[in-house]
Amino acid sequence: KLKYQMLLLKFFQTIDDSFIGKLVEKRLNIIGNTDPSRIYVENIRSFYNFTTPIARSLCEMAVNQNLFEKMHSIDCPECGKPLLSRSYNEDFPEFIECDICQLLEKDKYEFTKDECKETIFYKLNVEDYE
Repeated sequence: KLKYQMLLLKFFQTIDDSFIGKLVEKRLNIIGNTDPSRIYVENIRSFYNFTTPIARSLCEMAVNQNLFEKMHSIDCPECGKPLLSRSYNEDFPEFIECDICQLLEKDKYEFTKDECKETIFYKLNVEDYE
């Protein structure tokens, strides 16, 4: 029995040291570092090693199957902080304040939504799993 365990251990160690082990470890790191409430197309692209358009299509298919909810956020043009996040079909107010820029006493801390960068992301729809 001990010999069998040693051979099995050697087999798994060989897999871990090979390209397969490195691939599995990379994918586990991607999963571990992905926030289920902020899934970006880049997360899907790098996990599956697909092109960006294919990864975007997969995310949209997940939305159509009610697995993901499509979201968008706007980021401060000065410091890059996400200011507001909403469901993709909801709009943002015309003027948005950045509390970080205000705390740093920057001259400009209020921005129009057109000045801000919009980022699209997806949120795992956990309501169907609870």
